[in-house]
Amino acid sequence: MTNLILLVSLFLSTPQVRFADKNLGSLVRDRLFNEAVRLDRAADAQWTACRTREELFARQTEVRRMAIAAVGGFPERTPLNAQVTGHVRKDGYVVEKVVFESRPRHYVTAHLFIPDDPKFKAPYPGVVSPCGHSLSGKAAPWYQRVGVTGAKTGFATLVYDPVEQGERHQLRDGAEEWHTVREHNRIGVRAVLLGWNTAQFRIWDGIRACDYLASRPDVDAERLGVTGMSGGGTLSSYLNALDGRFRAAAPAGFLSTVRDVFDNCGPQDAEQVLFGQLKFGFNHLGIVAARAPSPIMLVTTHADFFPFMGSVDTFENARRIFGMLGTPERVELMETSGPHGWCESTRHASFLWMRRWLADDSGAWPHDRAALRRLDLGFEYDNENAGLAFADPSVRNVTESGSVLDIAESRSVYDIMRDELNRLDAVRKTQPSAEDVRAVTGIRPLDAMKATPVAVRTDEAADGRVVRMLLSRDDDMTPIPFVAFLPKEAKGVPAIVFSDGERKALDAEARRLLADGRAVAVAEMRGFGETAKGGKIAFYGSPRADEEMAMLSFAIGENLVARRAEDAAIAARYFAEMTGTKRVSLFAYGAAAIPASHACFLERGLFESIELLSAPSSWRKTVERPEEPFFFADAVHGALRVYDWTELLGNNKKEQ
Repeated sequence: MTNLILLVSLFLSTPQVRFADKNLGSLVRDRLFNEAVRLDRAADAQWTACRTREELFARQTEVRRMAIAAVGGFPERTPLNAQVTGHVRKDGYVVEKVVFESRPRHYVTAHLFIPDDPKFKAPYPGVVSPCGHSLSGKAAPWYQRVGVTGAKTGFATLVYDPVEQGERHQLRDGAEEWHTVREHNRIGVRAVLLGWNTAQFRIWDGIRACDYLASRPDVDAERLGVTGMSGGGTLSSYLNALDGRFRAAAPAGFLSTVRDVFDNCGPQDAEQVLFGQLKFGFNHLGIVAARAPSPIMLVTTHADFFPFMGSVDTFENARRIFGMLGTPERVELMETSGPHGWCESTRHASFLWMRRWLADDSGAWPHDRAALRRLDLGFEYDNENAGLAFADPSVRNVTESGSVLDIAESRSVYDIMRDELNRLDAVRKTQPSAEDVRAVTGIRPLDAMKATPVAVRTDEAADGRVVRMLLSRDDDMTPIPFVAFLPKEAKGVPAIVFSDGERKALDAEARRLLADGRAVAVAEMRGFGETAKGGKIAFYGSPRADEEMAMLSFAIGENLVARRAEDAAIAARYFAEMTGTKRVSLFAYGAAAIPASHACFLERGLFESIELLSAPSSWRKTVERPEEPFFFADAVHGALRVYDWTELLGNNKKEQ
């Protein structure tokens, strides 16, 4: 009969059973997606269930409060110290190059397009327009056209660079190729650890842009609007929802439904996923309804990857809410053919909408939609007649070098986050309690959780047996793949091993432990190994399949680390019962070290020892070192307000 140790390679490289036509990873991802769909629909129902103005306004106030809390709150207003660094005069408008401080020495660059036509008189109504994803930011032709169109329609239009766009790259001496979404996520994974979100920086910059526009004597502070496309659509949606000074909005290329976006292209970059947003109602309908009856136009295209039919769904529900308030004309859907992007037709429609509500021009909207759509035919940004403000790249910069980081004593978002980290270090406990950790992570006590072994298979060897199974969690049916190697005459403390990769990579470790005579189990936390396979969408090309799962978790108010820690504790308890012992030794490789450490800290009576191999950096070092890669799947929202994962076990762990 085969020796037990010789079966290790065979059974660690053999896949576990499949469920119907789905692999195990699909079950994990689908559970998260289905919960997101349920919560998104429930949020829609709660908004449309409001039957009186008072009921709706109370919900608006509470949802806005929770959304601001989810991004980490906002800092105090400090002096803008705005400067105009240059002027460019064009046909019908003037462009001022503006830089201001949204926080002390944290600089925002912008172009302010001002009407220069006698038919428009100051003070002009003003429009704030954050740029969408573009490395060149406000200098991109499609965002220049926003300013040109706005000024020629009679609006002082401030087009500004959000962080990681235009002149606002935030990473000093970065060796990697600059990529806007990747940089938003680099910020985001560190912000999450502080209980913040990339959206905090982006929204606050927009609020201060509104402050700047409102401070100018040539702008009417009582007539302000906001419009933006794609990432700028996200920002203009948030700004309208959270800043009551905006009297009209036209977000483009963003508003759909969360469920349709998640299904079509997965969770988007960090600022588009706020922790727990679906639970407290800040879904896409909630973003629109949060300011009802303030006028808003949803701008979209038929082939947008933010699905068009989701936009229709949100518009129809919003129409019911605005109708209940007696103002159905204050919500509109403007759409045209084509893929994701701000077309000439929808850009003009956005400013006609602004004229209707900010210039009291009742004839501006409704407008001939067919005539607007004809503007798209043959329009090209590189056409000499496109009317761009800055055809020459050498004159478009606001700063001398083209980078805000070259301004003396400038501060990046990473500097701001390091300051917050130091503040938290000074006020938090030196050693967290189990209650503290459970409160911030949402990890449940082991006694409150059950799992049922299914698909159990036993193979005999001359000196023991191999037991393979899935532990199916009773609460969410998540499968935990589990393989145990049980010598007939085991000695020492049983050892359970977890990895962030495939089981077969643990071959040598399992053999080593078996050679010592110990009973050994190899188990997989969700999203690792076999349960990592089957995710529908790779999160922006991430090398890790669990990043989509992590972002879905955040949207529904969960931490993937927490559910993994529960998986580890459940598997360890089952192994202890199987071997007739009270305690087991835990070994964790790679990113599995983070949830394993949580399990060991919270269920101390179950674990004799823990050994971590190739573990990630501490969360603190992650914030301190923005150049190092880190992943949402390894983060706990708000954890550094209470503890760092490396503090959980004190001196009771071994690391290699």
